[in-house]
Amino acid sequence: MAALDPHLQGADRVREVFARVCRGDAAGVANLYSADGTIRFTGGEVQGRVAIRGFYQAAIDNLNPQPRVEDILEKAGRYVAIVDVPNDKGRTRAADLFELGEEGILQLDIFSMEL
Repeated sequence: MAALDPHLQGADRVREVFARVCRGDAAGVANLYSADGTIRFTGGEVQGRVAIRGFYQAAIDNLNPQPRVEDILEKAGRYVAIVDVPNDKGRTRAADLFELGEEGILQLDIFSMEL
C-alpha cells in the first residue's frame, strides 16, 4: 500500500510526527505510518494505523504533550529523534528510533524516562 502524505520523506516525516502531536492530530500522526506500522514502548506494542491512532489519541487526551525535537540522527534509513516532551503531568525525555520505508513509518521504538 502506498504511503499517505508521500511528500514527507526521511527526517521531515519524523519531524511531522511531533508537529501533529503538538496540534492534537492523532489521525494525522497515524497516517504517517505504514498500514501495518508498529510502535513498541515500555510495557507494550501497538500495530496498524487504527491502533496507532488510538495510542496517540490517548497520549494527547491524557497528557497534552508538546514535544520539542532537539536533534535527529540518521543512519541507513533509520532515524533517532532526541525529544523533550513537556506535558500536563511533568516532563519526559525520549530517544525515539524510527524505521522508515516507502509505505511510511514501519516501526517506532520509544525509549523514554520521566523527569
